[in-house]
Amino acid sequence: MSRVILLVVLLFGLAPQVLGQGISGSVGEGGRNRADDVLWVQKVLNQVPSVVGGPLRPLVEDSKFGPNTAAAIKRFQKIQLAFADGLIEPSGRTFQRLSEFVDFAGQDRSGDPLVWGAIVTGPFKAKVIAVAKDLQLDPNFLMAAMAFETGETFSPAIKNAAGSGATGLIQFMPETAKRLGTSTDDLAKMTAVDQLDFVKKYFSPYRGKLQTVADVYMAILWPKAVGQPDDFVLFEKEQGKVYDQNKGLDLNRDGKITKREAAEKVQKKLEKGSSSELKK
Repeated sequence: MSRVILLVVLLFGLAPQVLGQGISGSVGEGGRNRADDVLWVQKVLNQVPSVVGGPLRPLVEDSKFGPNTAAAIKRFQKIQLAFADGLIEPSGRTFQRLSEFVDFAGQDRSGDPLVWGAIVTGPFKAKVIAVAKDLQLDPNFLMAAMAFETGETFSPAIKNAAGSGATGLIQFMPETAKRLGTSTDDLAKMTAVDQLDFVKKYFSPYRGKLQTVADVYMAILWPKAVGQPDDFVLFEKEQGKVYDQNKGLDLNRDGKITKREAAEKVQKKLEKGSSSELKK
């Protein structure tokens, strides 16, 4: 390494092109943990917004693998990959997903501002806009629905906490994934950008029909409600299991879940994602 390059690294840390080169050996619990590889992981993790898997507090970029870096790796894995073995292997799933966040702040996010656009990668934003254009719907509505379905993580691997098997950006059910020519296991292994192809495939039958954020969400939750008025009843307590699985949406606790109630939390995600900090 020349003296000039060495001086740049010492003063400013790893340059974007060096970050792009990745790691030469494993980092994490039981890994080789070479100093320059650990530094790469620390620097890239620090670029990941905390809500989508970055560390709750910035890591000290000291090239040393310790408990804070170990915890940060597991946190990223748990949120973005739905597992947490604590190890990053060159060319492995964790490395591939983490690499998407290299130079996160500097990624191209040109075009109209998008709700939640500040916490997704530039390629993801561009793909959402392209998918929404093809489907003839507002990309902000699609982002709000995915923010709700993923708990604001936009993780392609996130699973339904209730154990239904639903997975990913719009919580694909196992039978839905099969109908689309894939599986929830395969969906979870995809990048978020690649999974958007299946989001597009899922929404294709509704092309041009989803003109409100409520209807975008109804296409996911209860397609029979697409185009129905806001007081349309989706589920009633007498239905048993289907109501119980969604009773958190019964905002007034009257034993009936209307379209308005079901969509309200997605509407709130639309509003939250429209803040100056999150819309980009």
